[in-house]
Amino acid sequence: MQVALLTMFLLSGDFVSGPQVGDKLPDFKSHAHSGPDKGNEFKILDKTKKGPTLLVFMHAPSEIGITRPGFQFLKPVDKYASENDKLAAHIVWVTGDKDKIEGWLKRAENSLGLKSPVSICLEGGKDGPATYGLNDKVQITVLVCKDDKVVSNFALTDPNANDSRKVVAAIAKVLGNEAPKEEKKEEKKARKDERSPELQTLMRKMIQKDNSEATVKAVAADMKKWAGDDAKKQQELRDYCRLVVRLQYGNEHAQGMLKKLAE
Repeated sequence: MQVALLTMFLLSGDFVSGPQVGDKLPDFKSHAHSGPDKGNEFKILDKTKKGPTLLVFMHAPSEIGITRPGFQFLKPVDKYASENDKLAAHIVWVTGDKDKIEGWLKRAENSLGLKSPVSICLEGGKDGPATYGLNDKVQITVLVCKDDKVVSNFALTDPNANDSRKVVAAIAKVLGNEAPKEEKKEEKKARKDERSPELQTLMRKMIQKDNSEATVKAVAADMKKWAGDDAKKQQELRDYCRLVVRLQYGNEHAQGMLKKLAE
């Protein structure tokens, strides 16, 4: 049956990669590059604890690390995953050259800015764990799981923003949440508009998920100081705050303060 299914997918031009929906999640060893287990070896099922789980397998060649489309796909998925404490999320590089990928990850750490734990698979080389049946013809294999069973499988040969939305929706579903609303056209346009770099830096500080009420007040004071008596800056600050409120970025302290700043 499995051979027939695989043949059918290959003939249709699609690719199969990893355990399919309903399959039990196999265990494997990985070396933690970042996260709470940084520098140590661990087994993946020790981290899932049968709860909602996201596994993202990166198949990019070791000399590349990640392609630009792969990175553009990964960022919004990583952002959404990192904002949900009930989700066990792991980004796993599958490679035949652990040392080269580890070196690349160290060099690219700041530019990647990934918040989910990152690790390097220690089994199977570029093919990954034998029990997973990963396909190195795809760039990224994504598994969304619960109770250590696959709920959604995405084998991505050419990842894009639409794939990100599908994966985020699958994560939301397994968490029992509604999928995030897609930005309206005017919001996308506003987000792309030129903004003061200093204000952008302050806004990034404002929307950190772990901000305390005191931190939010301090950042708000810096925003007001930046705007000063300049009417143009004041309007830019109000507009930016309205946008971020609509997009629901930041924790409850930040959202409350941004609403006040938007008035």
